[in-house]
Amino acid sequence: MPANPTDQPTRVALYARVSTLDKGQAPETQLRPLREYAQRRGFAVVDEYVD
Repeated sequence: MPANPTDQPTRVALYARVSTLDKGQAPETQLRPLREYAQRRGFAVVDEYVD
């Protein structure tokens, strides 16, 4: 159930920051659990940012 009074899902953007790609880090490692969290909460993911 949406958490706001308009009965529309809360719109969110996801942000992942990886400082060293050469050390085996990848944005997907952070984005996957963020997407799962947003889905469980009923949020509408409108964009993803990677830095």
